[in-house]
Order: sequence, then C-alpha cells, then structure tokens
Amino acid sequence: MNNTKSCEVRCTKCRNWFSSQLLQFEDEESFLHSIMYKNREPCPYCNAVVTYDKEIMRFVEKDGTGKVVKETRYLYDF
Repeated sequence: MNNTKSCEVRCTKCRNWFSSQLLQFEDEESFLHSIMYKNREPCPYCNAVVTYDKEIMRFVEKDGTGKVVKETRYLYDF
C-alpha cells in the first residue's frame, strides 16, 4: 500500500483536522521551512472560515487505511 502525504489544518471552532485546499508540500522539510501568514479557508465539517498560520497545521503521512503513521508539527522557538 502507498502512503499519502498532506498538509492539514485544525478548525478553531469544531477542532477537526482537514486537508488544506490552499497549501500542500512535497515533504516535511518544505513544510517546516515555509513561511505562512493569515491563510483562510472554510472548514468542510462546520463551514467556519478558519484563519491560520503554522501553529494549527500539521504535515501528515497516512497509510492506505487513512491511519496517520507520521505527523510533523511546527513549534515556534522564541
């Protein structure tokens, strides 16, 4: 089975993760080194418009059944 990779956003209203329709990355390194600011898109679960930066995003790899096998999240280092 092939694993799939995607960039997901967490809705600030219903807290569900959904695949971003605006942003996708080839790998976790591209995700970690990217600069994103105030992206907006509707949540497919509750239709709330989510404004997001990398703090509510993750880069995931899922197996053929949809189970997350690897998750990369960005943590700001102040």
